[in-house]
Amino acid sequence: MEPRDKIAMFRDSILSHLKESGTQQACKAIRRITDKFPDLDWLKWTLLEAQALSRRRTWTPPRPADILAVASNRQNHLVQNGNQLLDVLIESLKRLEGRLHGETPSAIDLWNEIGKNVYEPKHENELSDYIKRHLDQDLKQAGIIVNREVEIRRGSGSGLGERTDIHVDAIMREQQGEEYNTVTAIIETKGCWNPELDCAMKTQLMDRYLKESRCQYGLYLVGWFNCDRWNDNDQRKKKCKQLSICEAQIKFDTMATELSKEDMRIKALVINTALPPSKVQEHAS
Repeated sequence: MEPRDKIAMFRDSILSHLKESGTQQACKAIRRITDKFPDLDWLKWTLLEAQALSRRRTWTPPRPADILAVASNRQNHLVQNGNQLLDVLIESLKRLEGRLHGETPSAIDLWNEIGKNVYEPKHENELSDYIKRHLDQDLKQAGIIVNREVEIRRGSGSGLGERTDIHVDAIMREQQGEEYNTVTAIIETKGCWNPELDCAMKTQLMDRYLKESRCQYGLYLVGWFNCDRWNDNDQRKKKCKQLSICEAQIKFDTMATELSKEDMRIKALVINTALPPSKVQEHAS
């Protein structure tokens, strides 16, 4: 064999080794190779085989006890991956939204009363703390995720006082080899008045929090406070987008879809954190 033939065999063996390793890191490496050489059509089949092998090797079958727990309570969930964790978080936050406007509405908890029937929203850090406390109670204490232990924490690092991200770790109870099987999602919380509302999904959630934590799954959560009982003199109210909450949800859903990639998934949720109309306003209408 000529040296050139040996080099070709060495090159091909590296690709084969990556494929057979069956890890997500190997799949990412093969994807970079396919992106670098788009004219080599056969590389995409190597990537598909590597992804299939990775799924087979990383899949953990549910335990019988977990299946019974899910069958006995419709709120219980099995979480095997980040997409499922995001779905559970969105479902939990919709339950919170229901409580904010339920028979005994708790939306008032997110507002400061500054005068008779005049209010201003609490700051974003307080909103983020409120969200974290809800998730602690709804997911962690209630055991909504049945096959994993849930840890919920606020973000840390530079600019601690300004960080509004929440980290949700879903950890397998049983150890897999030397490492625990963990699925993580990061929630970035914003008030509807934030001047960077239209760009923070990319600049903060994707380019900062997800990359810093090497996390693949993010949720962009917006508290929609627009209502008549909000103090007109609050400068934050003047910065709010003139959109309905439905229009805002469609807008941020579109952003999230555009930013999501093969190795990163972002979803958006806009929750109604407004105050209900006062009795005076109801009678006037």
